[in-house]
Amino acid sequence: MRTVAALLFMVSMGSASAQQDPMYSMYMWNMMAIQPGYAGSADVLNATLLSRVQWSAINGAPVTHSLSAHSPVNARSLGLGGSLVNDRIGRTYTTSAYGDIAYRFKVNAETRLALGLKGGLDYVHIANTQVENTDPNDPTFQADLAGRVHPNFGFGAYLWSKKGYVGLSVPRLLRNYLGRYNDDGITTRFMQEATHAFLTAGYVFPMGTVKFKPSIMVRATEGAPITTDLSAVFFFQDKFMLGAAYRQGDCATGILAVQATDQFRVGYAYDLGVSRLNRYANGAHEVMLSYNPVFTRERIRSPRYF
Repeated sequence: MRTVAALLFMVSMGSASAQQDPMYSMYMWNMMAIQPGYAGSADVLNATLLSRVQWSAINGAPVTHSLSAHSPVNARSLGLGGSLVNDRIGRTYTTSAYGDIAYRFKVNAETRLALGLKGGLDYVHIANTQVENTDPNDPTFQADLAGRVHPNFGFGAYLWSKKGYVGLSVPRLLRNYLGRYNDDGITTRFMQEATHAFLTAGYVFPMGTVKFKPSIMVRATEGAPITTDLSAVFFFQDKFMLGAAYRQGDCATGILAVQATDQFRVGYAYDLGVSRLNRYANGAHEVMLSYNPVFTRERIRSPRYF
């Protein structure tokens, strides 16, 4: 467990070579987190609440709560969205608020292209005094760092139809330093954010009363190897969803979701660790609740598969 704790501490330091943006197993139903061009693509108002607890056997392990909403404003050309995220990993607590705007173009009768912009703020609190340090005089851990607000912005392109989608996005372009300390008049900055780029794609294959949707997300992080998430979900009569996913070198995931009513979809995912850290730390649990305030079937243009 000392090895696990040491690994967690190194992750929480957030070096430029590490994955820093929150990761989601049910990303295919939470695209607002990474893709501003997704705003309004469902053609109805949608709100999604998602909570994720990773490495639950370790104190200070990553915990993420997110709330996102988006809607078309102009049925032909404009979509708006926003998200609130509270993320904790180790000694670092981050609260983020972002807005999204997407301008949509009609490619043909079935396909549209959206170009999106994302902008917002990250409020960061670093609890340095909670760390047990072998050097009590280390200036990095003399005081908590609170009240730092960092602006950021990003962009994305999203091409979709009723059956499939492909998207490319960079949700955060600025590489802010989240922490700093002063020692004898010399300011040292640390915990620099890394730039993340995401390539996503998925397609729905009809198979009678069953539909099959494979999807992929390729994640490129500055200073780190490219990683890939693969998923496959079966839709049974558009009511029950059962699937699995694999995150390269990290975990295998089981996914279960139910369209409880025309308005509500609930989902659960469990990550079974493949990496050594995940095996020690009990993987991850993820719960999702999605809401479309649509009260008559006539207003539902098509079931949402992504």
